[in-house]
Amino acid sequence: MINQNKQYMHKHIHHIITYCLLLCTLAACDPREDRDMLPAPLQSKDLQFSVTQQQGHDNIVYLENKTQGIIPFWNYGTGISNKAKDTINIPFAGTYYIKFVAYSGGGPVEDSAKITVTENDPNYFSSPMWNLLTNGEEGKTWVWAMDTPGGAPYGNGSGGATAPEWWKPTPADVISWGVDKDEMTFDLKGAANYTKVTPKGTEKSLFVLDTLNKTIKILGSDISYGAKITYVVVTLNANELTLAQQGDGWRNIWMFKRKGFKY
Repeated sequence: MINQNKQYMHKHIHHIITYCLLLCTLAACDPREDRDMLPAPLQSKDLQFSVTQQQGHDNIVYLENKTQGIIPFWNYGTGISNKAKDTINIPFAGTYYIKFVAYSGGGPVEDSAKITVTENDPNYFSSPMWNLLTNGEEGKTWVWAMDTPGGAPYGNGSGGATAPEWWKPTPADVISWGVDKDEMTFDLKGAANYTKVTPKGTEKSLFVLDTLNKTIKILGSDISYGAKITYVVVTLNANELTLAQQGDGWRNIWMFKRKGFKY
């Protein structure tokens, strides 16, 4: 009886080992078979897409993917999109490369299309705030309003104040802070550019102007003696730029003027 049990066990173990070897062989073959079933990797010459501009208003650009079986991705410098068809606005004049990336089983493949935008979009920049702040592509430089009639180019006041009311540092205070020589230039040459020149050097960055809510944000830099916040535009005309940090019933206020202007 014992010998019969041994023979049965040996035979059973033999079957298990054979089964395991078969599974291992199949498992080893599966990835190779899967790879053989994958489509051949795409090349840039295989990509089919179109980038066209609206006639008479070439800031408007139409993007369309025509490559089958891929996930599209567009990068046009001022934004991105993953839509098969999209309409974008490039507000600044200049030459641009619209990058198209196709994602498929063979990995990402990239190509691009070159376009030229002839002028800054008049519709996008229709608010007078843009020209008052920047003078368009030429740019406009702002400095501290050291000769402001109120006597204080910086300070604070009530929630609706247009000039310092409570704390009123003098021009001598601004000089003592070492910022009185700072110059800030805004321009629309190819982008919403911001340049700050100080005795310590030059900083170049971008700005975001919200003409609806009348706010301005400097990206990667700040205004002179700033608080690195989104500022409320209190006053903006041909010669004056007053910005504020808005609090609950109070404001911190910065007063600048166009370089060369005198009160």
